[in-house]
Amino acid sequence: MDRLQALEVFMLVAKLGSFTAASRAANLTASRVTHLIQNLEKELGVSLFSRTTRRVSLSSAGQALFEQLDPNLGFITETLQNIKELSNEEPKGTIRISAPVKFGSTFLMKPITVFLKKYPDVRIVLNTTNDPQEIFKGGADIAFVLVTEMPLSGVRHKIGVFSSGIYANLNVMTALSSLTSPEQLRSVELILQEGNASSWNLTGLEGQKYRVSVKKWSFKTDTTQAALIAAKEGLGAALLPIPLGESEKSLTRLLPNWTGVPVEVCAITSSRKISSAARNFIDLAKQEFNREQ
Repeated sequence: MDRLQALEVFMLVAKLGSFTAASRAANLTASRVTHLIQNLEKELGVSLFSRTTRRVSLSSAGQALFEQLDPNLGFITETLQNIKELSNEEPKGTIRISAPVKFGSTFLMKPITVFLKKYPDVRIVLNTTNDPQEIFKGGADIAFVLVTEMPLSGVRHKIGVFSSGIYANLNVMTALSSLTSPEQLRSVELILQEGNASSWNLTGLEGQKYRVSVKKWSFKTDTTQAALIAAKEGLGAALLPIPLGESEKSLTRLLPNWTGVPVEVCAITSSRKISSAARNFIDLAKQEFNREQ
């Protein structure tokens, strides 16, 4: 960790303009500060400071290093500290999780079950809502969101990407059972979501692309959950994340060789510094997600 300490000391000297002031701020001896800076300069092969009897100023190389480190050093230090805590601390306590209703009750239950069996000292509170404005309320430690429909505020942890498929209730929309090509979707009643309101961009198994210009639509919404319910009620065909579509027995996937625009799933936390339990759960959710895909 000498290198990290050397970078931290370098930033202090650069900001305070004094080796002595930096030693006081870092609670290190003056000789230790000098030793760290000299070793850093030796490793980099450059002089980082111009030294006179009265003042210390950054050299051109030092200025370049300072500009690169200034916005990033705090994050690097915090990340290393989090990793250190992760290796030393057995997860415990309560994790409060919020998520869209269907996502929480289907996908999230697998990692929750695995996690609670692995870490018996942890308790999990899962709250679900389909209201994007509510998902961050209630003091959640982790909010799982489908990026296409949820606002991103806080620190974003990418969980993975769902492929999407075309689903409809064939018990109601019987004519769709004969659908054989994406071209036929132009004459089909569609359920639209923000992001695909004017067209559907589809990809075939062999990488071929097809753009469906929307001609007919019955219902438009800003949430995947509302589109799912509309499809179940027979209001039209909808582009849905495949795990959600497959979880509904009343829905049938149309044109299974074609997929729509992928849906990214993220976990949002209020800051980078989170509990060991929350950090471990996010990691486990990523593993389970990748295992399911």
